[in-house]
Amino acid sequence: MNIKSMNRLSVIWGSILFLLVVLLTIFGFVYKNKSGDYKQLEEKLVESAKKYVDAKFLYPEENKSVKITYSEMKENSFIDELKKEEDVCDGYVIVKSNGTVFQYKGFVSCPNYTTKEYEK
Repeated sequence: MNIKSMNRLSVIWGSILFLLVVLLTIFGFVYKNKSGDYKQLEEKLVESAKKYVDAKFLYPEENKSVKITYSEMKENSFIDELKKEEDVCDGYVIVKSNGTVFQYKGFVSCPNYTTKEYEK
């Protein structure tokens, strides 16, 4: 193999690698943008759950957790709707107690997105 063909081969492989990096970056930004809207739904659910827990005194015992569903909060007027554009979603919040600190984790299930570890 001579030097000209090696240079040509290097340019071809360099171009392929560059295109691969660009495509993966674009896919990453698209996924982040798409999932960001659903993360806002999770945050909305968590904020409503905090108000619901405070109003109903549903504080879990130490090292235990409580599951609060979207339908419970909606029935009690703590949240109105959970949807993104035309996607009507469902969800719940897990409230865990670690002594005096409460941790809230929201989970949503929509036709085009489901939070990781969502349990049906």
